[in-house]
Amino acid sequence: MKALLLNTLLGLGLGRFGSIWLATVFVPIVAAEVSYGVYVYQLSLGACLRRGVTLLLCVELAFLLGALMRPMRDET
Repeated sequence: MKALLLNTLLGLGLGRFGSIWLATVFVPIVAAEVSYGVYVYQLSLGACLRRGVTLLLCVELAFLLGALMRPMRDET
């Protein structure tokens, strides 16, 4: 649960204030979270894949939501 919240907040922040090129940051972050799960909880390969896909999907959707929350050019 903490990883999902972290990824959601990170995605919202980078989507709102960053460019699309910052979305490449998510892959190593998700890989580190999955490797932490393997090391601490001894997850199987299937569990690692499910966890990785879930975390990556969560952060990408949050990034898109953050990009939609950007102000329009005429509004500022």
